[in-house]
Amino acid sequence: MATDEFFSGWLEDLPEAAYYSAAPFSGGFSPAAQRYWQGQRGNLQDQYMGEWGRQLRENQTPTLSFTDFLSDYPWTERYTALGPGLRPGSGTSRFAPGVRRFY
Repeated sequence: MATDEFFSGWLEDLPEAAYYSAAPFSGGFSPAAQRYWQGQRGNLQDQYMGEWGRQLRENQTPTLSFTDFLSDYPWTERYTALGPGLRPGSGTSRFAPGVRRFY
């Protein structure tokens, strides 16, 4: 979480700002990886809510903030675990072009 509580409260109130300021968008990731993570915001928010639900089911008070969840998320491991066909810009069409039929 951010060191200044005033600004960290803004990130909790604006999950889009928290998401787009996370690791993939702050540099060090390829443009293809950034394109992939741009489309995954909803999925990560769902995973975060699932973590909250897990804590509630275990009769714990949910204390995990969204910014903490994003800072601990294994961005690189999740992206490299994708198959080549699932990564943006790395489809197999250049190796296996579509079939053309001439009638």
